[in-house]
Amino acid sequence: MGESVKIPAFANGFYTSQNPGADCELCFNFYPERLESPGAKTEWVLYPCPGFSLVTTLSPGPIRGMWAQNGLTIIVSGFNVYLSTDSFVTNMSLIGTVAVDANPAIITSNGAGGNQIFLTSGNTGYSYDIGTTAFNTEITGATTCDFLDGYILVLDATTSTLKISDLNDATGWTSTQVAQRTQGGDTWVAMKVINSDIWLMGSQTSEAWYNQGTFPFPFGPRQGAFIQQGAASAFSMASLNSTLIWLSHNAQGSGMVNRLDGYSPVRISTHALEFAIQGYARINDAVGFVYQEQGHTFYVLNFPTANATWVFDAATNLWHQRGYWNANLTTFQTYRVQYFCHTEDNFNLAGDRLTGAVYRISITQATEVDGLGIRRLRRFRAVSQDEKYLFYSNLQFDMETGTALSAGQGSDPQLMLSWSNDGGHTFSSEIWASAGVRGDYGARAMFRGRLGRARNRVFDLIVSDPIPWRINSAFIDVEEGTW
Repeated sequence: MGESVKIPAFANGFYTSQNPGADCELCFNFYPERLESPGAKTEWVLYPCPGFSLVTTLSPGPIRGMWAQNGLTIIVSGFNVYLSTDSFVTNMSLIGTVAVDANPAIITSNGAGGNQIFLTSGNTGYSYDIGTTAFNTEITGATTCDFLDGYILVLDATTSTLKISDLNDATGWTSTQVAQRTQGGDTWVAMKVINSDIWLMGSQTSEAWYNQGTFPFPFGPRQGAFIQQGAASAFSMASLNSTLIWLSHNAQGSGMVNRLDGYSPVRISTHALEFAIQGYARINDAVGFVYQEQGHTFYVLNFPTANATWVFDAATNLWHQRGYWNANLTTFQTYRVQYFCHTEDNFNLAGDRLTGAVYRISITQATEVDGLGIRRLRRFRAVSQDEKYLFYSNLQFDMETGTALSAGQGSDPQLMLSWSNDGGHTFSSEIWASAGVRGDYGARAMFRGRLGRARNRVFDLIVSDPIPWRINSAFIDVEEGTW
């Protein structure tokens, strides 16, 4: 007589070990959430990562940078710079053109004190005066920029030089208002302002500078804020809940993801993630951004050359994967969005790294950037017992049903199931089961009947219909066989 067992840790993130026979979990375009109610039916739930709805398409593309503040939105698309005073960004005005290179365009502002916007693109810095609408080239040797205490800050990674503007004036640049590194022998490659500190990241070590009030150059190193971690990719750096997160590199190696705890780096990547990243041919082109939705703050890290995207959820400290499903190549590719801004009308906007498309990104959307359903995959832990043969049948998913669409794709949403008996190396063909039609809230999402036998069975659950897939847990009937 078989018994029904609950799949252990079904609602979990990514963890594929060096030995996939030990653990080969995948979590694509789903994220786990831990319920905060002690009386909930289950502790963890899998929720669908957000979808996209097209807001506007800019030319010539691709999107290279986005910024929103004080009712203004700036988007850099190819060599064009657009501004909108409409949070829906349906009416964008061309305000200038910029040089272009392989790096993202970085945008900042000097606030009410200067009433100016500053951006770097193509190793050049540009200013935009909000009052006069003047757009001017200001400075060359400008890899990235930020703002602190009335000063626009520019890092020239080619010469490892920090440059600052005149106070409250993005058009004033004095050649003597520069500083070069003295604390570390490796050159600065990246810069980010966090709280009141300028984090200057080298290739192997990093340091925090602050406003010392000195004259003529006001900024200098903060004592005790020198760390033995640099940046493996200059544009992997992002602000996460008032701290810094980045893909690191130092004299011992690279490919870990760190987050600052005060002035100390803390490793937040896992061995499984590091095994994946350190196997890539190139990681110095990784680009990271952060956004928040439903109380989850996500750090999205794109590896365009490696065709991979990893996402850290600060609410759960778990990693999952996202990706654009290429049906022609039958594989997930790098997330199509790479730039983000949040408007004052509570819109999360994201820019396409390959085209000039700007999307609203939201869990209320269920389609990909191409308008098709998002392919989602959960490969959960092996169902096994002391290397004994098990006979499997009747796999049921406890999930929200009845959310089907009234017509078209998604009117009869399907779950697709395949499995591996060799630790995730090879998989069976798919079998399908219905998740119930619209309004059928009591439907059972279930694969009935015999599912074969194995010693270590790994299942893949795949869905792609454009509905809100919310899955609590999974149960399977198993019967112990002989050795």
